[in-house]
Amino acid sequence: MIKKFLQSAKAGEPVFISTVSEAFENLEETEKQLMNCVLTLLENDEKRLFKICLPILNGLGTEEINFVKSYVWAKIYNILSSLGGKEMNIYIDKSNSSLTELATELNQVFYVDSKRSDRRGYGRAVNVIDRMLSALCADAPGFRFNILDISEMPVINKIDTEGREKNRDLGIFKKATENLGGKIICGIDVGGTVIKTVLVKGGKIDSCKEYNWFPAGFRETRQLIEPICLIVRLMRAKVSLESLNIASDAKNELIRDINKALDKNASNDYMFDAVEKAEAFLNGRYVEIDAIGLTFPDVVVKNKIVGGEVYKTRGIRNNPNIDYEKDFLKLTNLNDILRKYIKKDGSVNIINDGSMAAFTAAVENVAAGSSELVADGIFAHTLGTELGTGWINGDGIIPDIPLEVYNFIIDLGSFVEKQYPSDDLRSINNFNTELPGTLQKYCSQSGIFRLAMKYFPRKRPDLYQELFNKGFVIEKEVDGHTGYYVPTEPEDMRKPFLKHMMDLVERENDEANKRIWKDIGAFLAVTWIETEEILNPGTARRVLFGGLVANKRCFELIKEGANEIREGIVLDVADSGMANTSLMKQLKANPEYTVAQFAQAVGAVYFGNLS
Repeated sequence: MIKKFLQSAKAGEPVFISTVSEAFENLEETEKQLMNCVLTLLENDEKRLFKICLPILNGLGTEEINFVKSYVWAKIYNILSSLGGKEMNIYIDKSNSSLTELATELNQVFYVDSKRSDRRGYGRAVNVIDRMLSALCADAPGFRFNILDISEMPVINKIDTEGREKNRDLGIFKKATENLGGKIICGIDVGGTVIKTVLVKGGKIDSCKEYNWFPAGFRETRQLIEPICLIVRLMRAKVSLESLNIASDAKNELIRDINKALDKNASNDYMFDAVEKAEAFLNGRYVEIDAIGLTFPDVVVKNKIVGGEVYKTRGIRNNPNIDYEKDFLKLTNLNDILRKYIKKDGSVNIINDGSMAAFTAAVENVAAGSSELVADGIFAHTLGTELGTGWINGDGIIPDIPLEVYNFIIDLGSFVEKQYPSDDLRSINNFNTELPGTLQKYCSQSGIFRLAMKYFPRKRPDLYQELFNKGFVIEKEVDGHTGYYVPTEPEDMRKPFLKHMMDLVERENDEANKRIWKDIGAFLAVTWIETEEILNPGTARRVLFGGLVANKRCFELIKEGANEIREGIVLDVADSGMANTSLMKQLKANPEYTVAQFAQAVGAVYFGNLS
């Protein structure tokens, strides 16, 4: 069985972790062994039991043993990436020497005893946990694996989601949409390619703004913070100038400049110059912003950004000239920085991008009267530059857990693709951890690009050449190796490349292009299986946001691919059909912007409206 998995992997085919799990669990009792992993969660010291089945190692070759090890490490890594935790106790039969050796290696494999700056691979999950511990449980020691005999294992009660009383108090989702009259609220959706902002004044959408950027290329945290602050200042300047009760040519000219700065093609320098001139003219006569709601693609706890291991901060993290932990604290305190632009008693509410997707879906479902869709909770994914994940449980609570599902290892195969460096379009290696097979390179923009490079050379060489002709892909030598990359300078080609791939589905209507989007669905299905096992969220439905599902035909293919892996998976897209609240209806009616584009930013307005 393991030999067959390895054969597929060497042929460049994926070997899904769910397939391996099922195979190991179905082994005869005499052929398998059990590793009982008891995780202590960050809040309330709740215990969760995860049973990992694996084959008896005696008699296996080195290659097969290494495959089994990669499976065990991936299972534990996925658990920690989603739930975090204070510690994990591993209960095994300690008379079994090979199993004991495997368990004892975990602290080394996950770099538990290393400094944060020295942790690599699986150890990056421990970095996130330790930062969360600092934010939530300052006195707690760092995360650790403890290896104990099975005879010491306590009784752990299984989570009962079926018997749990459904959430009938939907007041928070209604409250978010109420009392907008007389308020000025800024909703900001920070993505890896674009920052999208909506300004709401008196319950009406006043302005929308797109700001293109490439944060992974930044070297200091201030480069992340300054554009966000500039956009807020731009919005404040606009409403302040328009509310200023004087008539002058100077004011009118400044308003024209500000409106030009709102254009998505306005340069950063133009925006900065327009804002500086407007602020000098206003001389402190600002209309105060009541609240800011912001979604950020990282782990967020109590309005603090605490993860620090995402692709957006890679350039900063790898900068040898700064103390990363110290510099990252500036981003952690972004909520305090933004407070200078709002009323003294106003609010700055920050949330992870996936959690914002879940929150937005809940608000819109409740507004539509579909409270039964919220009663079991909402589980959402954003499919864009990367995969974001959000969960509001059946009690209407956003759990304080990392939920870094984009880091899940779902593919233990594809050995051909893991030989390439992470920045190469063909690679399955994670940009941040260098671990192969994570969702970052599967259910995302990078996944689409990677699959094009996988299928087009063999099945559609004409389309493969077109990628180079249109400048979406370039061939260049990096560190002595020739690879394939998407240019980000002088023009960032990621958005045009993705749009091209979406357009090809209908333009070509061929099996190669269909297969790309069906594969995305297959990857989502494996993600569904893993999240069901680890999180047991109580809702089988997944709500999808983001650029990858903006095209209806692409979304239909994604659903087809998901059902090839597991029938009955429910995937819903957050499109204009989810426009049920007043602001979302206004967005739907806007001739220039779409719900698919700005739903998260509108959701951020509602989230900011919660005091």
